[in-house]
Amino acid sequence: MNTGLRKVVIGFALASTSIATGVIGFMILENYSFTEAIFMTAITISTVGYREARPLSEGGMIFTSGYIMLNLGVFAYIVTFLARYIFEGELRNQYQHYSNKKALRKMKNHIIVCGYGRNGSKAVAELKKSNQTCVVIDNRSEVEEELSKTVRAFVIGDASDEQVLLEAGLDSAKSIIIALPNDANNVYITLSARELNPEIQIISRATSELTLKKLYKAGADTVIMPDSLGGKHMAQLITKPAVIHFLNMLEGVEGIFNVEQVKQEDLKPEYQNKSIEDLDIRKDTGVSVLAYQSTQGAFQINPPASTILQPGGNIIILGSQEEVNRFQKRYLH
Repeated sequence: MNTGLRKVVIGFALASTSIATGVIGFMILENYSFTEAIFMTAITISTVGYREARPLSEGGMIFTSGYIMLNLGVFAYIVTFLARYIFEGELRNQYQHYSNKKALRKMKNHIIVCGYGRNGSKAVAELKKSNQTCVVIDNRSEVEEELSKTVRAFVIGDASDEQVLLEAGLDSAKSIIIALPNDANNVYITLSARELNPEIQIISRATSELTLKKLYKAGADTVIMPDSLGGKHMAQLITKPAVIHFLNMLEGVEGIFNVEQVKQEDLKPEYQNKSIEDLDIRKDTGVSVLAYQSTQGAFQINPPASTILQPGGNIIILGSQEEVNRFQKRYLH
């Protein structure tokens, strides 16, 4: 239980204790009935100055005086805290925590991103752009507010803890991106993820060739070395500037063109099991078919028009955002 909610519980416990004290005190000292004791307790706490149920004895007056002073403090504390709890965002935070827990319980076939640093945040942004559902795990409480606005669900905790991975829905996730800056943690999380969900796709970050090999042995499907890619990219800006400029336009740095993967199963029924020529994609939408991936995973660059899209196959298309949108509207479910 967090501090804010604990204070609310304490406040209501104090109020309940105060009411019980008043009822019992009036019943014992003044021989009031339960109803009369409730009435006296209510008018004393509220300080409305209404008439007594029956005239008080000297002992009753002393008790009532002390009881009034006690309740001034108790209810001042409760009112002050409740006002702060509601108006300073504590209530909103509690609701966000509840909504987050509820969303986590419903997660299926989602993507888990471990680490919301430089690489992890970019991965989340790209996943959101593709309408993919993701859950972020990060151990820094200071990113909680940002995550609540960015993703549907998140877990503040150590991703190397198996319980935290399970809380993020690892057993029902389809993929996990491990983007922590520490290679040892990435290897350990990879081992845990593969053990907890043998079918999950694991993509991990590495900073050295030695770690790369360990990650593959631990069960990673793909290992990315951002530092190596960055250095290679900078060198190619000198050796192959036109190529890099074109690649930057493929929704990378400049974002002029989009490259999309389209599964055969995502096509409308009338467009499945047909050839690229029959689909006439370029004429109808303006996008170009760059490649075809067969059911065995092999790629065919610039596939011939006679290529038939088989179940389990993918086509890679290239076009502007407007052209891709036109393709999706016409050809996809």
